Amino acid sequence: MRKGVLIFGEEMLSILVAFLALMLLGSNFLILEKRTNFYIADERMNLVADNIADMIAKRYVDPRGNVDLVKLNTTFRDKVEVSIGEAHFGSYAPDNVNVYSARRLVFVNNQSVLMEVKVWP
Repeated sequence: MRKGVLIFGEEMLSILVAFLALMLLGSNFLILEKRTNFYIADERMNLVADNIADMIAKRYVDPRGNVDLVKLNTTFRDKVEVSIGEAHFGSYAPDNVNVYSARRLVFVNNQSVLMEVKVWP
């Protein structure tokens, strides 16, 4: 009887260890999925900022490289901030969210200035 109880106890211990190992493996997959989704969303927002900066550079820059600030002032979406030198367009980025930015070198009145595009979710 004593031998049977000991074997039964060892089997229960091995089943418990196997269960805990499966739970640990499952939690690692859930954490990996959560991190992957976060990194995908993060990269997507970086690409949105980069695409908006490219769109501004393609549509509102003349062949000499100067930005037309009058046309640029008329077209903006929500959650986009564009700064070109001292000029500012769109709404200001909030303090409590992740802000993604892209920068380009453009010309205003034949002076090189930094254009920064900021977006947030």
